[in-house]
Amino acid sequence: MATSSAMPAAGAQSSPGYQTLLVGLLGVNLGFVFLDRNAFGLLAPLVQLELGLSNTQIGMVNGILGVTWALSSFGLTRAADVTGRSKLLLIAATVVFSVATIGSGLAVGLVTLLAARALMGLAEGGLPPLSTHIINSEVAPERRGLAIGMLSTLGIQAVPTLGPLVIVGLGTLYGWRHAFWIVGIPGLVMAGVMWVLVRNPPHQRVPDAPKGSIVPLLKVRNIRFTMVLATLAMTYYVGILGFLPLYLVNVTGLSNAVMGAVVTVQALVMIFYAFLGPALSDRFGRKPVLSASYAIALCGMLMLANSHGSLPLIFVGSSLAGGSVGAGILIMNVIPGESAPAYLRATAMGFNAAVGEFLGAGAMPVAIGAVADRYGLVTLPWILMAVAVLACCLTLGLRETAPKRVARAA
Repeated sequence: MATSSAMPAAGAQSSPGYQTLLVGLLGVNLGFVFLDRNAFGLLAPLVQLELGLSNTQIGMVNGILGVTWALSSFGLTRAADVTGRSKLLLIAATVVFSVATIGSGLAVGLVTLLAARALMGLAEGGLPPLSTHIINSEVAPERRGLAIGMLSTLGIQAVPTLGPLVIVGLGTLYGWRHAFWIVGIPGLVMAGVMWVLVRNPPHQRVPDAPKGSIVPLLKVRNIRFTMVLATLAMTYYVGILGFLPLYLVNVTGLSNAVMGAVVTVQALVMIFYAFLGPALSDRFGRKPVLSASYAIALCGMLMLANSHGSLPLIFVGSSLAGGSVGAGILIMNVIPGESAPAYLRATAMGFNAAVGEFLGAGAMPVAIGAVADRYGLVTLPWILMAVAVLACCLTLGLRETAPKRVARAA
């Protein structure tokens, strides 16, 4: 039976220049993934007005993306482990999600909007864990946190930072349909660039490894804990992504333009969190960084809940509320990848992300929307505060996986 010790040293086949190029290209591509994913939340006030959607229906649109994202997270990474065709899967998924984004702008009602977002999730969901798997295959373990931190900084924060300015601006000037059409184009360009410059990563073939089984993953303590943490991480993420713009406009009374400015500042600060969290976790450990990230997010949500329309408190609170972004990549990808057997590392990242997406991003947006319809969007910060507290508590049950900390303890 293969074990994690059978994994060849990552990064042995790659030059430093190629590793840098790879992180840059995959990071920018992920940036367009999250730019497209974030587009609906940013355009929700305009879409809701034109299509007459309730908060529950807004939650359904976010939720269907989460469900199909979950299926893709597991399916795409499992295919990568079995076939070794990571590059081909990366390119194909990038083309499909770009086409689906353009299709979102053609929606004429709830059903067609749900269909477009479902297709987008099927293509996009596997790209974050698949990209992380490719990085893990090319970068040395002692620099893994730094490399994935750069990947998440570019992909989850830096490129999507353009969203509040570009997407809200385009939606305000030309309508939300044109905004979807325009943001779908860059992904097609990136597919061509990656086809030329990215090579298929080394693939480890283990003859005696079980085929198609995820049972070994469920026996790993960290996988069980990160499944629950992934659900909480995605609940928090979609709460910000799908409902914070509505909260800022409908509860705090901001205009769409000011809301765009607040979300832009939040995104800029989150770039700092996305890089610093994973990078610090290489030195200080994954667990302390997770706890600190959710403690910062908790403080931010508390400020938002008590802002009473004060613009300075809204700016500071929303900036702190994004503090969990560095934790998400550790929970969804890094810790599962470091905890699983070598022949299931990509599958572990995809499976963990799938659970978080299905429950946290699929079911919880509908629940949050239903609560908002019944009790008002004023409940949003309190719901997310409870999520942050639970995440801090569950982090205590993890076993440390940072290579330097593990070696020091041994």
